Amino acid sequence: MSYIESDDEFFKIVEQHSGLLFSTIKTTAFPQTYRAFFGFCAKTNSLKTAMFDMIESNNPYAFKALFRCYAEHYLKFTYLFIRFLKEKSDDVGDEYFSFCGAVETLDYASAISLAEGLLGNDVSLTTDRILEKLYPKAAILSRSNLETASGKFKYRAILRYLAKESPGLVAKETPFLAQIVPAYALLSSFVHGGPWTDMDMQSYAKPEALLECEHDAEIAFMMTASVFMFTAMAVSREFPEVGLIASSIKSVINQFLAESNEVET
Repeated sequence: MSYIESDDEFFKIVEQHSGLLFSTIKTTAFPQTYRAFFGFCAKTNSLKTAMFDMIESNNPYAFKALFRCYAEHYLKFTYLFIRFLKEKSDDVGDEYFSFCGAVETLDYASAISLAEGLLGNDVSLTTDRILEKLYPKAAILSRSNLETASGKFKYRAILRYLAKESPGLVAKETPFLAQIVPAYALLSSFVHGGPWTDMDMQSYAKPEALLECEHDAEIAFMMTASVFMFTAMAVSREFPEVGLIASSIKSVINQFLAESNEVET
């Protein structure tokens, strides 16, 4: 099967079982972490679909920008997943929403103030009240302590954590992370509009440019399926009835890998 056909098989499983999986949020002892997991299921699937569309429209530049964004999503999901498995608490989900959400709010308020100032408008945003209402756990922290707390979810900190807590996870034997860790750095220019992208665009007239994107699309399909599979695995520790979801998805991934290897040989 092609990655498109395999993705269709994966999506059939999602359509059939997502209601059961997502309904566990109502009674779980880990609502914040489940909320984060379910959010990443939706977000990675949206990015994957958009990347497929970029291949259809022959747009390597937009594909690479999306893939860089995808890499960050997958790394954060992996951090959440590993911490949840090890700690068996709702702390990681709570920290994700409280601390990362608070920093985003402060950065957004700062950007609004700067933009309005450039337009000659005097804007005063009461971020303290906003934080107290939306993120009470973050509101009691100083800005430096808040930055430290939210910094756990950044690229380098995640890699350090994974290297310490799950040695070998970021290695040649684990193809997903082995693919996206260098991609995160190499494709940063596509997100920030850097000059390296101009050099890269010179190759887009060649067929190899789209072939490279198609290879990464295969990785994106398998990672998206894995996010849903790992989520089901994590939830099944509390709700055993969702355990079959993970095994069904694993079968689709394994079949795709087996057929891909046959084509290569």
